Amino acid sequence: MTTIFFDMDDTLYDQMEPFQKAYHTVFGNRFDIDIYELFKARLARGDEVFELAQSGKMPMDEMHIYRMQKAFEDLGYAVTEEEALKYQRLYEENQGRISMSDTMQKTLELCKKHNIRTGIISNGPSGHQRKKAKVLQIGSWIPESNMVISADYGVSKPDAGLFWCAQRQLGVEAKDCIMVGDSYQNDIVGAKLAGWRAVWLNKRNQDIRGEACQPDYEVKNEAELYTWVSSICREAVES
Repeated sequence: MTTIFFDMDDTLYDQMEPFQKAYHTVFGNRFDIDIYELFKARLARGDEVFELAQSGKMPMDEMHIYRMQKAFEDLGYAVTEEEALKYQRLYEENQGRISMSDTMQKTLELCKKHNIRTGIISNGPSGHQRKKAKVLQIGSWIPESNMVISADYGVSKPDAGLFWCAQRQLGVEAKDCIMVGDSYQNDIVGAKLAGWRAVWLNKRNQDIRGEACQPDYEVKNEAELYTWVSSICREAVES
């Protein structure tokens, strides 16, 4: 039975929205900066210390300061530790008001209507990720028992181990699993290492033509993802 796993951050909702709101509140027009470039740099710098923070070897506040200060440094600017933490607090507050688009809701509803089993695989602290899932009302489509959060297992994407944990948790085989996510490295590479199929939600139009690992399917936006899910549902009905 086909099982579609979704990433959460920047797949089921737009992570840029709470990021931009927090940025403008703390920094205003102080920097001549491309916010999306800062967003990417923050993600990359966060990945450098993610395992340390998840294992408890680095305090979370220290991780938050590190990734924000380094992201600004990468773009030629400097911010204080206090500003980095203020930004983080506002970012978390804004995440408490996130929402899922109508198209993404329809995509999940389509899976539910056609009895396509769905799950979530997400990196991050368990409580924090589950809180976001509650705000997004993901339980309307995906049961909490089908949520796989990295902190619960001590292993994170792109390590294939987290995908195998998801298989065991849902009692499915690799050949039946499909990963849908926005992160090429975490979602696509990780899924392929685990022997899964992978669908890349390439919203930022990244070019990976030179990479050895390629997704099985690529979509550029939520509307294209809905079309792809529709095709999976048709296959399920016809089989």
